[in-house]
Amino acid sequence: MTLRPLFPPAAPAAAPSLIVAVTGRALAASAARGGYASVVLDFFADRDTRAHAQATRVVALPHALRMDARALRAAIRELTPAGGWMGVVPGAGFEALPALLDLLASCAPLYGNPADVVARVKDPARFTGLLDHLGLPHPEVRLTPAADPRGWLEKRTGGAGGLHIRPARRRLPRGAYLQRWCEGRALSATFLADGARALILGFNEQWTEGTPERPYVYGGAVSGLQLPATLEAELAGALDALVRATGVVGLGSLDFLQEGNAWWILELNPRPTATMELHDPGFPRGLFDAHLRACAGELPPIAPAPSGARAHAIVPAPAAWRVGEGFEFPAWCHDLPLGGTAFAPGMPVCTVTAEAPSPAAAAALARARRAELLAAIQTDLSSAVGA
Repeated sequence: MTLRPLFPPAAPAAAPSLIVAVTGRALAASAARGGYASVVLDFFADRDTRAHAQATRVVALPHALRMDARALRAAIRELTPAGGWMGVVPGAGFEALPALLDLLASCAPLYGNPADVVARVKDPARFTGLLDHLGLPHPEVRLTPAADPRGWLEKRTGGAGGLHIRPARRRLPRGAYLQRWCEGRALSATFLADGARALILGFNEQWTEGTPERPYVYGGAVSGLQLPATLEAELAGALDALVRATGVVGLGSLDFLQEGNAWWILELNPRPTATMELHDPGFPRGLFDAHLRACAGELPPIAPAPSGARAHAIVPAPAAWRVGEGFEFPAWCHDLPLGGTAFAPGMPVCTVTAEAPSPAAAAALARARRAELLAAIQTDLSSAVGA
């Protein structure tokens, strides 16, 4: 695929892009592949994020995986270059606080979806109303408690990563809603959109690695899935209809359940998601470049043909653990924490990746590597106790 440069060499493309997300590592790595400089504001400022970006800052609330608006404003003031930003690229972290996107849009051209689009797509009542209007299947949603909570899931409006999902209770907390539990495989379609139509880059299967209290925490995903041609066509038509109705642009994902020939839309994520890195190698200049182009109204003519399958898996801390300066992470690990970083039990430590000829083999290898790293952490914990 040959594409012209997105910006003339003498234009402000030399200025860095501002990436703001829960984790900006995948976006920063993809940007570097395409020759784009970046500054990353995220929750971790991991070692490999720092390796790909000109500068990084942590903008999370202390001891919480939530965006700190004050820290975000301070970091932008501190790091804005004299010539300004080339643009600002938001990732995850704004679903519950879409108004912060207005702050980003005031700094530089926004390569992503504005606050009103994100608010519409992530509001359960408005989104399910849109799905009904378009005639698209989805699990039943209700905004009031169910007399019998069995068979319902409780979700928080604007939640992400599965941390906010749990079996429903008789009392519905403020800001939460109920979604009917449905049988089926948890799948997603990674796509690029230009505000009028979508191009599906590939299908992924997702899995959870939660606890009995939080059983739906995102655990990982594998790409390379081949679905029946009729199902793929139906999903492509559904995505086109959603993009036309909402004006969504750039990288995103459509989460859905599949059971045989039946499918149900769960949610639309109007921003780059974790599965982008599973498809990034198919683009010579990276998906960061393709995201910028899609936001500017330019889609590739076709999606690159898949070569094998890729998977990643989240590695949680098995217990309270502090990364020792001598602890070595294998080359297949990403989102690498700095030495001395402390983790509470269950907090994400890093991501392991794998590639294989088939989705089943790639997923199995990712899970094996996850187990291998967990064993290494347990050994380190035992060594610390015995020291």
